[in-house]
Parts: sequence; structure tokens; C-alpha cells
Amino acid sequence: MRRSPFARARSLISATATSTAIATAATAMMASQLRAQALKPMPSDSIVRFAADPARTGSMSTLILLDALDASVEPDGTGRRTFRMALQVLQASAVAAVAERRFTWQPSRQQLVVDFVRVLRPNGTVISDTPSTDQTGDVTAQMQNPMYVDSRTRRMSLAGVAVNTIIDVQYTVTDRAPWRAGDFMIAWSLSPPGPVHTSQLRVSVPESFAPRIIEQNLTFKRAQTVENGRRIMEWRLAQPRIVLPEPFAADSDGVRTSITVSAPDEWSDVTQWYHGLSRAGYTLNALAAARADSAVRGARSRADTLRALHRWIAQDIRYVSVSLGLGGYQPRLPAEVLSTGYGDCKDKTTLFVAAARRWGIDARPVLLHLNGVRSAQPVSIARFNHAIAAVAQSGGGYTFTDLTAATIPYGDLPASYRGSFGVVVRPDGTAETVRFPERAADSTGIFIRLRGELSADGRMRLQVEDTPRGDNAWMLRGAFSAPLDSARRATGLRGLSTTYLPESTADSLVDFNGLDFAQLVRVTAVLHDGRGARPAGPVWLLHLPAPYRQVAAGTANSARELEALPRRVLPIDAARVVGARIMDIEYRVTLPEGWTAQLPAPINATSFFGRYESSYRMEGRDLVMRRVLKGLGSGVQPPERIAEVIAWMRAVAVDDHEFITLTPAALR
Repeated sequence: MRRSPFARARSLISATATSTAIATAATAMMASQLRAQALKPMPSDSIVRFAADPARTGSMSTLILLDALDASVEPDGTGRRTFRMALQVLQASAVAAVAERRFTWQPSRQQLVVDFVRVLRPNGTVISDTPSTDQTGDVTAQMQNPMYVDSRTRRMSLAGVAVNTIIDVQYTVTDRAPWRAGDFMIAWSLSPPGPVHTSQLRVSVPESFAPRIIEQNLTFKRAQTVENGRRIMEWRLAQPRIVLPEPFAADSDGVRTSITVSAPDEWSDVTQWYHGLSRAGYTLNALAAARADSAVRGARSRADTLRALHRWIAQDIRYVSVSLGLGGYQPRLPAEVLSTGYGDCKDKTTLFVAAARRWGIDARPVLLHLNGVRSAQPVSIARFNHAIAAVAQSGGGYTFTDLTAATIPYGDLPASYRGSFGVVVRPDGTAETVRFPERAADSTGIFIRLRGELSADGRMRLQVEDTPRGDNAWMLRGAFSAPLDSARRATGLRGLSTTYLPESTADSLVDFNGLDFAQLVRVTAVLHDGRGARPAGPVWLLHLPAPYRQVAAGTANSARELEALPRRVLPIDAARVVGARIMDIEYRVTLPEGWTAQLPAPINATSFFGRYESSYRMEGRDLVMRRVLKGLGSGVQPPERIAEVIAWMRAVAVDDHEFITLTPAALR
């Protein structure tokens, strides 16, 4: 589900290589001199001396010789950031990606200068010092979920890039006017996903100014000097430890090294600023009040009123984000949202808060990030790109609701930010930090019941019932958010036949209105005359449908992939292995009279993160098979326990049976 960002990151500069990079003032001066000496070797003490021999670098595709940021920040949030990256190409497979460069900025408040873009030989000879193609254009809004922003993009195609060349790029972004006075955030990682010879962050601030500095897992002290009334802080690391992404990694791992430098503000400074931008929208004019009253007409309780307001705003108001200028942060007035029929997350949240307050309900906006942030520091508007609403409960706490989630009912949240950090904007503009609630493991998941009748010729009639809960239900609601026409219905039936019973004809599809939260999320269908079993000599093989097999079928590959990874270094978030969910699938088949089944051994695999159970039994003529997967654990476990995850996967993989052997009555 795609939604509008409430606030964009401070730096909108990006490049198509692995990371952006920045130079110090000294290296920038050297670069200017070299531009005047085009096609001449670089000085011997330059970064090219760190170039590697591609014949001796194994599978490495690139080597970043220098990855650096040189930033100068003022207390009002203005300043400049100079990025530099020098990257050596080691394999032909990397050429296409690194030869394309892209820079994005906001002309209304930023200035972009590309200081130089060069392609060099390892001895420093300049192959090219200008891009072969250089084009600048506006960032256009997508047709679906349109987002209008005042950003510009400059794209360059570099000439002469080949194996054993060095791409040296430097550009400077000047922040002339921050959206919120004094707000800035500089983030830097010293744990790259690939090889880097030197990583460097340099930040200059006035000597009397004390920014908030957060150093995570740093193993050395930063250098700090004072020159001409400015404090210069520098973090420099040669050959930083490579930390690759790892499955199920915890957010706080004690391994990855990072630095953030931000304003010394508190969250109330941010929320007071936002409150000043949004408070005019919390009072409805006569037309907007009449529309809100109409939306809740017939509501008999406070809960009915809130559900009606949510349904109206989430489903009847189209999503469009117009984040031009300060509009990226300032909500539009409810009257404008209603007259145009569209709004983004902050627009919809403001309308909901205003309508709820009209009915005496204490509703408040909440600032958060779509992908979730786990810590309350640092403080910056760059930490957020989304807004939802909170309704104060009489006994304390809040009920949260996302007004852009058209198929998630009032009081529930998308999975991406459950358990993460957000900031509630109180009615007086002050801040309250919160953690969004998690769901119980058995409240979300997949519940499928299959009922088959097998004839002696192997043909089968199969009833399919799918009744998901929680997150899985919200996804299915999205698929049925519009009534099925004949073409979509036929496509859905063919998909059921292909998935559950080959060669069958499907009919009797019973669906639901995905936008009606009063309706149970439930889909049923009947499949006729499909190939349920096939002969194999004197016995028959009963086919097990793919959804029934999906857990066991995937674990063998997953185990092999985990075993093939380098020695694990990141701790394991137990909740991310299986997740807070349950999968319960039962397949019941009535066999022909006198037939028997060769029953596999049951499986019961339990570990610190989840449990998998399978059972096989005969009940008269019915062969009953059931598989249940449930997430159990939470908390952070040491990386060594990945061996237990692999062992669990191996145990579950034993249950990957494609067929069940059946013996006809004549052979007994």
C-alpha cells in the first residue's frame, strides 16, 4: 500500500552507485587544479594510489577508494554539503550501473553545483572530464498514487567507463532555507555493504554551537579542532568493516557503526512548528461541517462516529500528494480537500482530527515514518514521511488509525510501523512520544480449509475456503475493493484452479465487498473434475496443492541460502523469522471406498522464534492433513543462534511431500 510522505529527507541527493561520497576542502582545491590540467596525470599522493589490481580482487565488482562528506552547518539550519566518491571499476558487470549518475535537489531552497565528474586511469590520466550526456528535468508525478514535488533531477552518462577505470565525482548542495529554522540532520555510516578504502565525515559548526551528536558502536575517538571560530569534527576510517545485510537482523545490533549530527532541539520544538502550520485546519467551515455531519449520520455511539469518519475519509477521498514548497509539510484546509476530492496523509489526518473534535472527541495528529523508526533520537523533521491520527482513550493511551489505508479498519495499523516510534502532537502543540502497538500472533494469518472428494479414476471435486485474519485480511480486502466484473471473476476462478486442482473447472465463487468492514473477509469456491490423483503402477499419488506445501517447500532453499552466507555478525530479531502470524491449512480428502493412504510421519519443530506442526490421520474414509505455523518469540538473540534457525528449517523441510501414496481397495 503506497502512501504520501509527510516529510521528505533533508538531503534529496542520490547517485546510482553503491553510496554517495564527499571530499574535504583540500581535495576540492586539488580537483579544481586538475580540471585546468585535463589529460595530465594526477599527483602521486592522490587517491589513485589506492587503486587495486582487478586480477587480484576476486569477485569484487567495484572498490570505493574514497567515500566522504564535508559539511558546514549554521545554527539556523543553512549550510552546504560537499559529497565526493572515487570508485574503481573491477568487473565489466558493474560498468552499466556506475556510468550513470543522478543528482536531485529542490531549487526553491537548495543550490546544486557539480564540481567535477571525471573518468581516470589508475595512473591518474584523465580519460574524460565531462559527461557525454547531461540532462536536467523536473521530477514528474506518477499516474497512480500521484505525488507532486518541486524537485529537479540532473542525470549524467559518463564516457570512457570500463574495467580498471576510476570514476571521481564531487558535487555540492547548498541549503539556503531549511523548511524549519534550525533543523538539520547529517547521517553517515562507517559500515559499508561493500569494500571502501577510506570513509570520512567532516562537519564544521560555529565554535559556540553544540549540535546533538550520536555515535553508534564507534571504536575510535573523533578528531576535533577549532579554526577561525569554527569547531571542525572529523571521523575518518581506513578500510571500514564491511557489514552485509543479513536476514532477520535486529535494528539495534551493536555492530553497525554510524554517526548522526543534528540540531539540539527537542520533539516539542518540531511539533510546535507543525502545529503552527496545521492548527488552522482543525476548525471546519460550514460546508465542511455539513459534510462531516452527513458522514456520521446514523451513528449511535462514539465508536460508530469514529468508524464512520474513518471510512469516509479513507475511502471516499482520493489520495494525491501535492508537496510543492512548504506544502510538503503544511496540510491543506479541510474545505479545500473536500472541494477537490483528494488529499495526502497529512490532509486526511487533519480532516479526521477536525471532524472528530467537532463531535467532542480528542483526536490528534501523529508524525511517523512509513518504514518505522525504532529510536526517539535524533530530533529532526527528516525522521518522518507520514502522518496518521490518534484518538485519546478515556483510560489513557491512544487508538491509532491510518487515514490513507482504505482497506484497514479503524483502530488497526499497517505492519510496517507497528512497534516503532512516533510523535503525537498534543492540542497545545507539545510532543508526546509513543510506540505503536503490536498485534498478537494469532490475530493475523492465513486460514485455509480444503475439502476434497476423490473418485476411483483420480478425479476430484474440491471446496476451497480462505478466511484470512489481520494483515492478510487487509491485503485480500484490497483485491476485492471493487466489484468483480465477468472478466476479473473468470481470471480469479482460473487462478484458483491452477493453484489448487490442475485441470479443474471452478465455479460458485463467493466473494465480499472489500471496502465494507462489516463483512467477513472470506472467499469460497468449488472446483470440479480436476486431476486430484494419478496412477503410478499399482498405487495412486494424491497431489498436494501448492498453498498446503508452501511453508515446507520453501524452508529447504532458505536453509541452503543461510548456510551459504559468510559467518553471521548481526544479532537476530526473533520476531522477524516467522513473524507475528499464524498459518493454519487443513486438507481433508474423502477417499474411494476401501482405499488407504500411506501416512507420512508427523512433524513438530519448535524453536525460540516459532513452531511448525503437521499431522496426518485417517477418520473413516477421510484422509485429514493439517499444517500449522505460528510465530512465538520476540527479543534479540545472538548471531550464533542462526544455527538453530537453519536446523529448524531443515526439520520443517522433511515435511515437503509433493504426493501422498494411496492404495486402492483391490490391492489390499
